Amino acid sequence: MKRKTKLTKLGRDPLRQKGFINPGIYKGSTMIFNDFKDYLNDIKNADDRKTYYGINKNPFHKQLEDSISNLYNCDDTVLSPSGLASIIIPFFALLKKGDEVLINDSVYSPTRTFCENILKNYGVLIKYFHPINNIKNFEKKINKKTKLIYLESPGTATFDIIDIPFITKIAIKYKIPTVMDNTWASPLFCDPVKLGINIIIDAGTKYINGHSDVLIGFVSSDKHYSRQIRIASKTLGICPGSEEVYLALRGIPTLEIRMKEIESNAIYLARNLLKHKLVKDVFHPALEHTRNHKIWKRDFTGSSGLFAFILKKKYSNIKLEKFHKKLKVFKLGYSWGGYDSLITFPPLITRTYKDNSNGTLIRLYCGLEDKKDQLKDITDALNNLS
Repeated sequence: MKRKTKLTKLGRDPLRQKGFINPGIYKGSTMIFNDFKDYLNDIKNADDRKTYYGINKNPFHKQLEDSISNLYNCDDTVLSPSGLASIIIPFFALLKKGDEVLINDSVYSPTRTFCENILKNYGVLIKYFHPINNIKNFEKKINKKTKLIYLESPGTATFDIIDIPFITKIAIKYKIPTVMDNTWASPLFCDPVKLGINIIIDAGTKYINGHSDVLIGFVSSDKHYSRQIRIASKTLGICPGSEEVYLALRGIPTLEIRMKEIESNAIYLARNLLKHKLVKDVFHPALEHTRNHKIWKRDFTGSSGLFAFILKKKYSNIKLEKFHKKLKVFKLGYSWGGYDSLITFPPLITRTYKDNSNGTLIRLYCGLEDKKDQLKDITDALNNLS
């Protein structure tokens, strides 16, 4: 079965759904035992994954979990109420006081905030590394305390591509689990398991849902770590609401159609921005001139709608507000993955490895509008800076 066809079938079984194409929604906490013996057996159960309660046994939630596991070729997937909630689960599941975690410096800002403001308080050591520079010396960063390697590729805001297989080979050598935030690529454009990754984070808020009306996250694990991840998730009581699960399932059938259109729009805009007189550079892994483009081409089968460009000059907020007021298609707002195009101006001040560039960095997300309208919108706004 081709992928586009499979996407329309995942999580759906009309014969078990009383003939309806889409599954029904199960809402609730309490589940009634069949008999007293089942109740006694549940009391004896020390495994938080199996308690007969809504957080564990909602069959509707399992349909989405199984669908994401199928897409990521993983042993198991747990759901969470947001992408950020998914990010924290592996840290709590796999680390203890005195352990060290290695993280690429271009990681999602809220991930860094969690590590710096919460994880450190539990006595976990955090060490950042540049995703590209001196990566050949990565093995030297590992010591006896290193118990987790956390990666995001491409990196936030600057879209650095990491040589994932190079790092996972080292991780396997030292028996260190690896986690990768794969939200940018989605399961369509990157298969982290093939690259040696053990645990995958995907903010279903973005492309899986695709309509900017849901907060939901996934943690997909291989057979080596799936039990630890599920026990940690269920012990912490982490789960999304049923409405969110339904809307995420709704997004899966159209995932490929949306992603292909979004990919086309973003590449068209990125190539044209590279020619603009005010633009110094464009950070989009699919562009041939970008660093590690060959690695992206090797490890990814496509690109998504999120990228950035840097201007030749550093503009004041007054100037940038003038730029923003000219926009009609691109809206100022966080997140991405829906049908609306978005823009932000990300600061990189918290990074360990400082960028010496003096220009203004602008992050774009290309939605589903006509690509010529998107280009005209950004071009008109840039011309307003002159």
